[in-house]
Amino acid sequence: MNIDPKLIDVFPDDHDGYPVEFEAEDNAASYRDAAGDTARDFPDHLWIEPREWKEFAAEAKANKTRPIDYMDRFTNQGGGNGIRGTHECTCHALEGNALCAMNRQKMQAIGPPEPKVFLPASRTRGSVWLSCVSIYAEANPRQWGGANVRQVMEIAVDRGFLPDKIQPKEYNFKHDLIGTCGAGNVTQSRGSWVSVNQFPDGWKETARHFRPLEIIIPTSYEQCVCLVLHGRAVSVRRSGHAVVYSFWDGEERVMGYRDSYDVIRYDSERTVKGCARTGYSIATMVMPDNYDLPAG
Repeated sequence: MNIDPKLIDVFPDDHDGYPVEFEAEDNAASYRDAAGDTARDFPDHLWIEPREWKEFAAEAKANKTRPIDYMDRFTNQGGGNGIRGTHECTCHALEGNALCAMNRQKMQAIGPPEPKVFLPASRTRGSVWLSCVSIYAEANPRQWGGANVRQVMEIAVDRGFLPDKIQPKEYNFKHDLIGTCGAGNVTQSRGSWVSVNQFPDGWKETARHFRPLEIIIPTSYEQCVCLVLHGRAVSVRRSGHAVVYSFWDGEERVMGYRDSYDVIRYDSERTVKGCARTGYSIATMVMPDNYDLPAG
């Protein structure tokens, strides 16, 4: 095995934003209700026979069409240097899903991300980086205790994200927000807790430009893998944590994900089978007419 076993099936000692009581709403019916008119069933044309997954994964890596190839930054909800780790995990998984969808729609593969590195391609090709706190502050006004998958999905669909204060290009957004109350990094801003009533005046006018338009809800392990093989990120809940599945390793039969701690980790096939039905995939986001002015 070429993957460090210490990076496979990593579970937090205590939840970092997903206590067990949240799991009751982790099902397709609940997600369809939260997604409303944006909910989509798994499209038949994305089905890949399992015997073809290894070959398909190799082609996706070579062609840079994996979800991770559409992600050009890490996020970091963790602590250190006097900063307390956060419970924002579902919002970091949501943000990664949205980032993948936006760059896939623009047909720009500018990843994969590198820890604590500002990729030059981000500046020249122009991602938009979104604030995890802009969703989490509404999902859990108390700050601590986390938020479930359904909550954050519903908020994003209803009114969208605010942009992060750090951007790869100068977009002159009228409204933005810190990215996390955790450690952050060179591509994600951090700061003290901000409640929704402290958001900048008129913030919804900017947030509406960064909403999901279509959300695919897989109902099986196989559908989950097929989505990832087709370049669609899948966000899932898994034993006290939420992550965004970002590539399928056909050689090792593990699922790689951009974890919200500046690191790539992996889930074994067994773990993926256990949480695939708790996932969703943002297929499309609201997209601007002018990419240099993404909020109009």
